[in-house]
Amino acid sequence: MKAPFTRFNSLSQRGFSMVEMIVTVAVLGIMSAVAVMSLTSVSDSSKAVVARNLVETLNTGIHRFNESNYELYYNPLSFSAQDEMVVLRTLQYRDPAHPAIGSPYVRADFNPATSSSTTDYRVIWTGTLYKLLPPGTTGYGIKVVYDASDITTPYAFPAGFSLAGR
Repeated sequence: MKAPFTRFNSLSQRGFSMVEMIVTVAVLGIMSAVAVMSLTSVSDSSKAVVARNLVETLNTGIHRFNESNYELYYNPLSFSAQDEMVVLRTLQYRDPAHPAIGSPYVRADFNPATSSSTTDYRVIWTGTLYKLLPPGTTGYGIKVVYDASDITTPYAFPAGFSLAGR
């Protein structure tokens, strides 16, 4: 009498063949390549959102400063980022003897670097507001970072610090 039918009659029929393994690895490789490309575009768009948020935060500080003090006008300098930093420090300043209402208008521990690299998002001063320079454009400005490395100890203002735009 013959043995009853079983699904697997021998050990050689168990498991995956080499061809099946190669096809599975190839499919997983293609799926991961598509996922990496999707994540790269998400990363680029999230960097743009962070950069626009920084510009909005700085311009909100400008508006609050203007409401409490005077209209802040400061000539933009295209050859350096000195004007961006002077205006930023004005927004961060709080006079210990006569503090203005609402000051500081931007966090005092924001200490950004400046950059002229065309691979960075940069924030530039236009004379009345901040504006975003996307990668691929030339110019000096405050470098936008994404790891909060620009948040450090509060800036120490020198004695006799004078506000910009006066």
